[in-house]
Amino acid sequence: MKTRIITAFLCVALASCASQETPRDVDTVSSDKITTLFPPKVTKADENGLSIRFAEVSMGFDATCNPFRSFSDKRNDCNELPESVKTLALDHCEKHGKKAVFMGNKTNIVQMTVSKFTCQDKD
Repeated sequence: MKTRIITAFLCVALASCASQETPRDVDTVSSDKITTLFPPKVTKADENGLSIRFAEVSMGFDATCNPFRSFSDKRNDCNELPESVKTLALDHCEKHGKKAVFMGNKTNIVQMTVSKFTCQDKD
């Protein structure tokens, strides 16, 4: 019984750490209602990807968007990226001859957005 409880707890813990985003090409991510307060900063970068930290301002709320993604296999279109962040990601991956793929956003301890990107081979 104790083993089952521990196993169940570990499964839940691991599942909650997994990315909830569907990877998308950076070009397809909307920038309609979002901008940055300060210039974005690259926090980690290598030939396989990068992370960009920025303070954002977003205007309005899309009522058709499901921010919780509960029991849905549809691509999440809730996350948006400011143009300056998209440009940084595209330029970084282009230097390595690859395309930028948006993996999702997280929030750090000071409530700044951290966007993660991978650089993948162009198809």
